[in-house]
Amino acid sequence: MSAAGPEPGGRALPSEVAETLAEGVRLFEAGDREGAHQAFGRAYRQAPSDPRVQSWYGLTLVLVERNSNLGVVLVDRAVRFGRDDPEQIINQARVAMALGQRARAVRALDRGLVTHPGDTRIADARAALGTRQRPVVPFLSRSNWFNRMFGRIHHRWMKQHPASGAEPRTRGEE
Repeated sequence: MSAAGPEPGGRALPSEVAETLAEGVRLFEAGDREGAHQAFGRAYRQAPSDPRVQSWYGLTLVLVERNSNLGVVLVDRAVRFGRDDPEQIINQARVAMALGQRARAVRALDRGLVTHPGDTRIADARAALGTRQRPVVPFLSRSNWFNRMFGRIHHRWMKQHPASGAEPRTRGEE
């Protein structure tokens, strides 16, 4: 296998590091997070300054070891120094979602769509997050107790009566 890409200094990754990184990605996509983490750890020890290695290792640090401090630092650094790779932006969003930071994930993917407008992977990841609905009482903040309470009631109602929101009813209809 050829080199995975240049390091910040312009050097290409050694082929053994590129193979280890590819193995980790394959394991991650197969659902073996622990195996992927071990592979990314080996790649990180051999090429700690490569943005792609930092991104994947940081992601699995958060998912497997629950080390959010170092994981977030590595993923953010990878995005900052490796902007040519959309998978680093997606990994940044994955880390944010794993930490319960949905707004941060949305911002990361929206920035990614600005820098990579034609990339379907980023667009698909952004679409998967969806969009927030309007607050029940729009002139109050989302965090207002009234909006939160009636939002929960509205959500439960829509779950139980999905057709009621499909078409607006007119007078005289039941």
